[in-house]
Amino acid sequence: MSHSNGILSHMKLLAEISDASLGISDYKILGKKFELRKSARAILLNASKDVAIQYLTNHFFHKLPGGGVEDDETLQEALMREIQEEVGCAITIVSEVGLVVECREKHSLLHLSYCYLAHVTGSIGNTSLEQAEIDEGVTTVWMKPEVAIAKMETDIPNTYQGKFILQRELAFLREYVATSAV
Repeated sequence: MSHSNGILSHMKLLAEISDASLGISDYKILGKKFELRKSARAILLNASKDVAIQYLTNHFFHKLPGGGVEDDETLQEALMREIQEEVGCAITIVSEVGLVVECREKHSLLHLSYCYLAHVTGSIGNTSLEQAEIDEGVTTVWMKPEVAIAKMETDIPNTYQGKFILQRELAFLREYVATSAV
């Protein structure tokens, strides 16, 4: 049973990423308090079946479009808002891809990322990036999913958070490619 705020879901768990799984540290603090963050991401396809990929030119890695869920939003509403802001288009959500759980110990953050398959609806217009996204050098490029995976496998993020983001996005893209070939 899905719940509008995304806490209860039957979405397939694709990965649990931690400092230990990334080889950053094997140190774990059981019982430590973590802030909960939820986000919605998309494998967003255009009419040519290319996927929208954002490149962070100042941090040297690629990621999927999407972002944080506000308190008054459902996962789907947040995804539609984020895609409009970051890519400049409306979308149709087609299906669920999966869920990735990140435990970022350095930031005491438990991050639940829900990914959906979506299609571009209509034309692509102007973006309205936040200042932090502009500072990161975010640019959206379109490519085949397999090409995106190959590029991401050679990315070397220069930030702590980037290492988590990259592994999360790879989990989503690999799941999409594996299940869309079926």
